[in-house]
Amino acid sequence: MKIYVLTCFLLFVVPPNLATGEDQFKTQTSWDDEVIYYPQGQAEITSVKLRIEENQMTKFHCHPVLTLGYILQGELAIETKKGKKITLKKGESVVEVMRTIHRGRAINGPVELIVFYAGSTTIPNTVLAEDDIKMKYCKF
Repeated sequence: MKIYVLTCFLLFVVPPNLATGEDQFKTQTSWDDEVIYYPQGQAEITSVKLRIEENQMTKFHCHPVLTLGYILQGELAIETKKGKKITLKKGESVVEVMRTIHRGRAINGPVELIVFYAGSTTIPNTVLAEDDIKMKYCKF
């Protein structure tokens, strides 16, 4: 009985909406304006925290799955093999290019970012361009 009374009391005294939220990022395209899509197969969500030291550059690679990045610290310059470019700063989000070969470079200091992959158990999240000579996962 005490639990019932306490529950009723809390329902009427404590406001039901203690948390509020607002969209921080919403898109239907990647940063190069290509339409995004989910891969076939059993879904698998992965998050990774990455650090790139100042002036270090990643190898050319691609993401065959939907990839969202959030910059925790620093400034990241991204370029595709065809020369499209974008620069991201602390607090910004981006949907990475899908299947398009690209690389990133930390500018003006080190970069830390969280990357979220909305992938599949049968598809790798990241593929080095040099390992995909037949272009099964990557394209220019």
